[in-house]
Amino acid sequence: MPEQSVGIGVLTQVGIDVSDLNRAEAFYSELLGLKRLVAHDNYLNFEPLSGGLTVYLQRVPESKTSKTRVHLDVTVKDMEASLARVEGLGGRRLGSFQESGQGWTVVADPDGNELCLLQG
Repeated sequence: MPEQSVGIGVLTQVGIDVSDLNRAEAFYSELLGLKRLVAHDNYLNFEPLSGGLTVYLQRVPESKTSKTRVHLDVTVKDMEASLARVEGLGGRRLGSFQESGQGWTVVADPDGNELCLLQG
């Protein structure tokens, strides 16, 4: 049996570039149920998730200019209610898709960063 490959490290943080920390905090704290741990200068860290992964926001001066190459997938129970909540938080729908029996909707946060809501 082949030996299991081991990565060079452990994924511990996910950073999201934003233009407004307060607006992004409101969006992601509601979307993912995150609570602020600390904020300083251009950074806002949320409390770690149960598995230890930390999400943080980084204020950057430049606007988003192209498709987000790495994105979050968030599984939701009620797609329409979740989409309404995203829009209520300043996000927007970009498109819905169905492939291999899985449905998802691509949305954008207030800064235009894409993420997917998966029907779960």
